[in-house]
Amino acid sequence: MAAIAPGAPTTAQALVRALADPQSAWPRRAWALLDVREHGAYERGHMPGATALPRRRLEFRLPELVPDRATPVLVYDDGAGDERAARAAADLHRFGYAGARALEGGLGAWLAAGGVPAQGVNVPCKAFGERVLAEDGVRHLDAETLLARREAGEPIAVCDVRTAEEFAAAHLPGARSAPGFELALCLRDLEAAHAAVVVNCAGRTRSIIGAATLARLGARSVFALENGTMGWRLSGRALETDAAADALLASPESRAAASGRAAALAAAAGVEPLAPDEAAAAMLTAPGGVRVLDVRAAADFEAGHIAGAAFAPGGQAVQRADDFIAVPGAPVLFVDDGDARALLAAYWFRRMGFPRVHVLAGGMPAWRGSGRMVETGRPKAHPLGLAQARAAAAFVDAATLAARLGAPSGEGPLLLDVGSSRDLKAGHIAGAVWVPRGSLEARVGALAPLDRPVVLASREEAQSVLAARTLAAMGLRQVEVLAGGTAAWHAAGLPLAQGLPDGASEADVVEPPYRRGLAGMRAYLDWEIALHGPDAPGEA
Repeated sequence: MAAIAPGAPTTAQALVRALADPQSAWPRRAWALLDVREHGAYERGHMPGATALPRRRLEFRLPELVPDRATPVLVYDDGAGDERAARAAADLHRFGYAGARALEGGLGAWLAAGGVPAQGVNVPCKAFGERVLAEDGVRHLDAETLLARREAGEPIAVCDVRTAEEFAAAHLPGARSAPGFELALCLRDLEAAHAAVVVNCAGRTRSIIGAATLARLGARSVFALENGTMGWRLSGRALETDAAADALLASPESRAAASGRAAALAAAAGVEPLAPDEAAAAMLTAPGGVRVLDVRAAADFEAGHIAGAAFAPGGQAVQRADDFIAVPGAPVLFVDDGDARALLAAYWFRRMGFPRVHVLAGGMPAWRGSGRMVETGRPKAHPLGLAQARAAAAFVDAATLAARLGAPSGEGPLLLDVGSSRDLKAGHIAGAVWVPRGSLEARVGALAPLDRPVVLASREEAQSVLAARTLAAMGLRQVEVLAGGTAAWHAAGLPLAQGLPDGASEADVVEPPYRRGLAGMRAYLDWEIALHGPDAPGEA
């Protein structure tokens, strides 16, 4: 393995130069660039290739995103009085990331130095999808054409490559579910029964990659549905909302045919297989750590996966690579059951420009056969510093808190909810003051004198526990956490209020485009189409 690159730049001028250098820009740099602002601010404008990691989620996601604590990490905020990056860098140092630094002057200084921001989310991946559409000559058809051909009796398979959950929520009439590269395993079966295959997702990227994958595997007649389910709705047609996921299942012959073709494709792209012994050694010694992405179906992942692996069905991994990988120059290892799915995901990562891409040779059967342990279920987060913060925290149960809140005006504790706006809308204790944990230090001083009792009550108890640690460090002397969070309050038969307080913003949440109404869908699709080209905004 190559040695890790020098540390990340810490001045705005140096960062502008670094992000323009192909060797230190996404997807090749060997250091992490983290935007610690909220998701809404990130969507409005961020540094190309930065990973969105709001400060309130830092302890939760950092171990998986940056597994090697020797990795240089650069964090940034808005600058000009915004202290979140400096505080995040201090947290990182406390957790052992000695190479963590805050960008001097934040995003504002970078813009002033000539930096050009990207707008939207998963910009490099979606720009890549548009590039594949052009470079690979991916054929597509619109909703009207698809409907006309089906009504004429043409046997067309409509295959939905979104997650099973997305499919179950709403899908095209007559579509079948084939998440990620499950579709590739079914190609031989599909072609035996259909004249053409149409691939769809919610919008564009996953359907483009899915159709291009089938074409690379030798499909005779394959199309991407233009603009996916959003295009279908914009044409005035409705989606089906039955919950049953009509999933495609590949025959052994179809799986074998796809695997052989995928192996040749991946090898030509420079994908390197690793035997279980080699993979295990790399996980222990590779500079920057190894990011393990498991591209199998959810049930297979939950039945047993490599410890530390992320559940990332192939289409999701390609569409959201910058969400899954914060250190793109470090090795990436794809895992399946020894079939085509890991090979295909790895092929596309090589096409995107990731320098060190591997597949686990033989997949999970080989891993188990080597005698190595596996984890079951979905991975549980182990937030950095949580155990120590919990040991130092004082807790109050729901009944006791309810009695205190019923005390005469001015005698009860200050109730703070440090969760997300989505959590708050779903249910909060009436009268709670919303202070997102990422901004806690900046805002709590105006709310609570040092001697006032404070109770932290949020949906995630862990967020309250970590906030209690912060308040104690600031000198507040009477801080308690609602044990079990607002779920325990509700379980005790106590009421929760829904919605946001007056004047509260939802800037911490970015809703998917298909939930923004028809005008929002159209605006999103126009943005995505415009991503490809030498002068495309936000393309690194």
